[in-house]
Amino acid sequence: MGTVMKDTASPRTLALSDCHLGRAGSTLQAPEDLAPLVQGFERVLLLGDIVDHWYLDEAQALAMEDRVEAVCRRQGVKDIVWFRGNHDATREQGEEFALFGETLYLHGHALYSRLGRKGDIAERVRTLNARKYGPHKVNSRANCTHWALIGHAYDCIPQKLAAPIMWNPLVGKRIERFAREASPGANVRAVVFGHTHCPGVRRFGGVTAFNLGGWMKNTRPCAFVHKNKCLRLKEIEHRRGGLRLGRKVHEMEL
Repeated sequence: MGTVMKDTASPRTLALSDCHLGRAGSTLQAPEDLAPLVQGFERVLLLGDIVDHWYLDEAQALAMEDRVEAVCRRQGVKDIVWFRGNHDATREQGEEFALFGETLYLHGHALYSRLGRKGDIAERVRTLNARKYGPHKVNSRANCTHWALIGHAYDCIPQKLAAPIMWNPLVGKRIERFAREASPGANVRAVVFGHTHCPGVRRFGGVTAFNLGGWMKNTRPCAFVHKNKCLRLKEIEHRRGGLRLGRKVHEMEL
């Protein structure tokens, strides 16, 4: 799906991405650890790869997602919106993207792939997911020595070294084009996504792009907070008392 909503009330919103729960290399080991982060938010947007289906079987992935949902509900979150990423593209329920007011949310893997030209943008992302990230990917890397070695090597390389590639001008053009196609007639001022595990903010034309980083050992996770007309990208800190929102990376007003 691709949801377009006019947010007149602007509920206090938190967006998270790329937790990769179920994967050994993730710094987030249990859904319950998210409790202090989601507390106090009315809406939580889970922008894909929250649970890593490539390292879990279907039943394990569903159980993990149920725990994430339960944590949010216990903390008073009223609206939980799931998005499909490349590592959880087989989720039965989920968004390809969603527009809330002037802010567009998506996982981000579609920005790094050729989507073709047939059909609307949501249909083309679904086609990409079915072709590259379908059921054949579920549990495909569990107990696999080959991928365990690759994962260990990946964890040793700082993801910030990939930033010039992940934020290249072609990606900027794709972000602008995706925003236009996903919201014809609307004025998208911010695009929020994950996928690359390269946190940061860039401006492309009239669009400010926010990347939430990731929860793997070679990078750092960030959270996106939308309160009233203020947008903030904030680092997520690991403290003895649990996770918390930390340093402000960027702020903009709508």
